[in-house]
Amino acid sequence: MPAAGARDVGVGAGAGVVSGLFGVGGGLVLVPYLVLVRGWEQKRAQATSLVMVAMAATAGLVTYALAGSVAWVPAVAVLAGGLIGALLGSALVARLTSWVLQLAFAALLLAAALRLVTAPVPASGDTIAILTPATVAGYIASGVAMGVLSALFGIGGGILLVPLLVTLFGYDQRLAAGTSLAVMGLIALVGAMRQSRQGATDWRAGVLLGLGGMVGGVVGALLAQQLALVVLAWLFAALLVLTAARLALTGWRARRPLTS
Repeated sequence: MPAAGARDVGVGAGAGVVSGLFGVGGGLVLVPYLVLVRGWEQKRAQATSLVMVAMAATAGLVTYALAGSVAWVPAVAVLAGGLIGALLGSALVARLTSWVLQLAFAALLLAAALRLVTAPVPASGDTIAILTPATVAGYIASGVAMGVLSALFGIGGGILLVPLLVTLFGYDQRLAAGTSLAVMGLIALVGAMRQSRQGATDWRAGVLLGLGGMVGGVVGALLAQQLALVVLAWLFAALLVLTAARLALTGWRARRPLTS
């Protein structure tokens, strides 16, 4: 048990580095680990990863906030939509089978990888969109999509929100990451609590993973201030492709044959 706990803290730290580095949920790393290495059922892995995501995102947020890389007012609008989306996604996940979730998660990772390597690297200091009723509605809609994604895949939703903030609202990469972390923690926590009612969330394991994730979140956020964004994008894309391939293979083998 102590060895397993130490391993969970270590894995959580690694996932937290990813969270802080890119402004996305560390579930991108943690969910495949729990499913492929630990042999967990997909829904349990996703629900438990949200506990770690909430803790790591909060720790990483502090570093971004101190660097002035958080848009607080838009974050409130995104958060409002995200909480609605988290509730919708949690209701939907109960109706899907594990192998379907694995295949869908693999497709999501591939799409995110393609987005990372094809999008132009944003320049620091880009002007963000002025707050108008239309942009506020856009922030809320982005939050809904983020919340649904978070509950469905246990990844925090930042993998969708960060590109949206960059391409639609004019954020630079670091401001988008910091703003994503500002809303991700609470959204992930809501998703974990909702899925806990279905018996999917392992709180003990999630907190152990989260303790490591908090340390990793700070480390990743600090690294994000130093490393070249284009190098980070290509390395992260390669990780996503490898993980997606393994998850797709596992999900395909686990599928139930259709009956007539």
